[in-house]
Amino acid sequence: MHTKRTFTAWLAFLGALIFTLSISAQISSKADTTIIPDISEWQGKLTSTKVANLKNQVSFIINRRQYGANYQDKYATNNTNLYVKYGIPFGEYDYSTFTSAASAKTEAKTFYANSNKNAKFYVLDFEENDVHSGTTNNAVKAWYNQMRSLTDKKLIFYSYQSFATTYANSARQKFDAQWIANYSARPTITTDLWQYSNKKYVPALKESIDASTILNSDKPISWWVGDTELHTALNDSAYYQTSIPKVTATKTIYLYNSTTFNTNNREKKVPAGTQITISGIHQRSTGSYYFSTSDGHYITANKAYITE
Repeated sequence: MHTKRTFTAWLAFLGALIFTLSISAQISSKADTTIIPDISEWQGKLTSTKVANLKNQVSFIINRRQYGANYQDKYATNNTNLYVKYGIPFGEYDYSTFTSAASAKTEAKTFYANSNKNAKFYVLDFEENDVHSGTTNNAVKAWYNQMRSLTDKKLIFYSYQSFATTYANSARQKFDAQWIANYSARPTITTDLWQYSNKKYVPALKESIDASTILNSDKPISWWVGDTELHTALNDSAYYQTSIPKVTATKTIYLYNSTTFNTNNREKKVPAGTQITISGIHQRSTGSYYFSTSDGHYITANKAYITE
């Protein structure tokens, strides 16, 4: 009996070791990162010392802001303020509990209102089905549309693979990136960021937490933490690079009163189909392009939103 138990235990250990090495090999072959953790109040109220040490151990952090519209993460404000202080890029996520398209809009409004505006991107964490009015896809779409009306920053969809394909397979396609959890193997659906573990040890925190790695080389670390303007990867083909006389909006865009494209600098919403007269084109140090208009405003030169 003892020998049999020992042999069985050895086989279990060997199987676990092979699985761990397999996952590690997959991650090592693709990662251009150190650690990409997601953090919530479960990790406690971070201190200056912990965050200062985190700076050299992470590529960026994804921090929970809220658990539905009615519960704000206890330490989100403290923690994200420390990320800003110590220069750690971060995004924020909303663990959704909405029950309909209407409540999804409310939840998105609350999320954005309470968020740290230094966040590089915003995430919908959709991993439980609380929707009892309408469809889950419509609710997810409503959350996205509400957030898009509030910010031009990248919007990310998060879930585990089977849930994503069952409950949000059409609505999630609108998001700028897919963050997929699968702890047993590499996801088999399109995935930009892979949450591969919920037991990754982070020395600065002295505990094991959820961790992710980049899978899509077209969206490297720089895509996640770089220029947030109009939620598109910075590559030459994404932008017009020479001035043209007129452009037509193919989606809703905004005229800005500053070359810094954020919510505070929006001057006017421009609906799809509107023609705009261009006076010049400019390039930021980060690589993105934008147009100046004949009436003294600025608009994106992103081809995803305008055409000649």
